[in-house]
Amino acid sequence: MTPSMHAHDHDHAHTDVDGTSPLGFTGERVIPGDPKWAWCFQAHLFGYHDLARRLTSQPRRLLEIGCGEGYGASVLSQHAGHVVAGDVAADAVAHAREKYHAPNISWVVFDAQKLPFADGVFDATCSLQVIEHFPDAEAHLAGVVRVTKPGGLHYVTTPNIDNMGSAEKDNPFHLRDFNAKDLRAALEARFENVAVEGMFYVEDSPRYRRMIEAEANEERMRPKLRRVEERLAKLPGAVRVRLRPLARKLAGVAAWPLPEAEQARNAIIAADFRAGPDADASFCLIGVARTPRAKKKPAASRRPRGGR
Repeated sequence: MTPSMHAHDHDHAHTDVDGTSPLGFTGERVIPGDPKWAWCFQAHLFGYHDLARRLTSQPRRLLEIGCGEGYGASVLSQHAGHVVAGDVAADAVAHAREKYHAPNISWVVFDAQKLPFADGVFDATCSLQVIEHFPDAEAHLAGVVRVTKPGGLHYVTTPNIDNMGSAEKDNPFHLRDFNAKDLRAALEARFENVAVEGMFYVEDSPRYRRMIEAEANEERMRPKLRRVEERLAKLPGAVRVRLRPLARKLAGVAAWPLPEAEQARNAIIAADFRAGPDADASFCLIGVARTPRAKKKPAASRRPRGGR
């Protein structure tokens, strides 16, 4: 995998991990302050800053679909007159309402596939790392178009499944995967003007360079880990579990992923990412769609000539 396509797949399972948020980490949403997944949070955070950069004028009303923990709506509230932020998870919305106290944010519990808003009420809408969670992305986008004003903007980010590692491909919370072609087709079916870009690392960032060096060393050590596990696999389960810490320590891979690689990954900040045009090569897709397509009116029935 080339650096520009860099996506992490380092034996992280999508299971509960303690973070600083009372919501906890399950793999369904990222949590600010979780040290193990800090790089992932920073990539998500970049998306909100990227959206803010693309707002050519301050939208009077902006809808965030799938607000999760709420940090993104807090960022967007600095760039919009009013933000309506919602999630299907009531505990997430309650947490966000308690933590983020911007006067121009309304927190709402709603189903993203049945948006409870009137037609054409939002100047801009967005969903960041959310569309892959819907079993019916087309129905979701139909709702987005309905509530977005003519000429309005929709911004979406989602993992590029073509460049994901096995852990991300096996994420049980992702019900619909996208590559660049898929995302473009889904958006063009609903919007007149569509651009699909990708998320990349800023390759001259010193933090990125340190991460690449640490991960290269980790890859050099991986064969040692593999050999240890191959030998352990020949032993009975109880013996294997008991001997694994000692066997790994003797091989120099007592902690895996390597602590220095984890530290370097989690030193990455939002400024270490950029948006670029080569979407196919990216680890995360960015869709920018403008001007919802007008809903086609049913053709009027024509009475045959000469009929009664």
